[in-house]
Amino acid sequence: MCGVRYTNCVRFRWDWLSSAISVPYVPTLGPVRPQALSAELFDAVMLVAHTGRFLPYDKDRRWSSTKDERVITQEIIHRPELTVIPTLSTRGRGLLKIHYYGRGKPDIGHAAEWSLTWMTTYGAVAGRLIWFDDVGEGARTRLMLKTFEDQESGVSGAVMSLNDCPYASTFPAFTEEIGPEGFAFLYQRMQAGIDDGPVLVTVQDDRIVGAIGPLATMTDSTGATIQPPQYFAVHPDYRGRGHGRNLWRASMAWGRANGAGHKVLQASVGTPAERLYLSERLVTLGFLHTVDVGC
Repeated sequence: MCGVRYTNCVRFRWDWLSSAISVPYVPTLGPVRPQALSAELFDAVMLVAHTGRFLPYDKDRRWSSTKDERVITQEIIHRPELTVIPTLSTRGRGLLKIHYYGRGKPDIGHAAEWSLTWMTTYGAVAGRLIWFDDVGEGARTRLMLKTFEDQESGVSGAVMSLNDCPYASTFPAFTEEIGPEGFAFLYQRMQAGIDDGPVLVTVQDDRIVGAIGPLATMTDSTGATIQPPQYFAVHPDYRGRGHGRNLWRASMAWGRANGAGHKVLQASVGTPAERLYLSERLVTLGFLHTVDVGC
């Protein structure tokens, strides 16, 4: 498929983008507040596409000094009815992502052809097609917005800071039982002396059974203060007892108290986290679909 190719001297046309984008999601940045979505934001991503630098409002800048996902600008397709933006992750063996913005489901066959070509050209070992809609049928991920209220519920007696927890010594076991990513990664950083921000925990049976953090605030591309996503988990043996809701509300109270007005996050469809967020009246911004292509 041919189309207008992006170069550093060309800017995205918002009249084209706005007609193709149904969900506020930006390659390499992820979901953003609808008010932050603009052609200028896409252009800003392009300006650092090959540098490995983070934009000031990139939530991932908390974890590394170098951005590991970069836009392949020379392969971008930008047309009135669709925009296709491929990215390449340098982490691991290399993952090619094809972000498709257009009305309706993309042609999987065409996407597989793009993926095979770009994987070969840029040395990726896996390819993934990503597209968006506001319906959600068959989607894997729901994108959601939390707007902080004037009076967020405070920290309950069941939730406390990890630093103040009398059972803090059980946190390593909790991180191992939850899984290798998320809190296990965060605990490794703690052991290395890195302070990413407060972690809230909840306790039962003399052990930590749930956690959320690290808590932080940052500004988005419009200058508004937001709360970036945190790791959030409750031990499987202790779910359904209110621990998750207590942790969530305590973290929202922290965000409000520290000046945040909004939070944008992703939840896997059909999970306890999604059900919690829906019951807490978060607004659905849309859905993200993924399928492996060209692998």
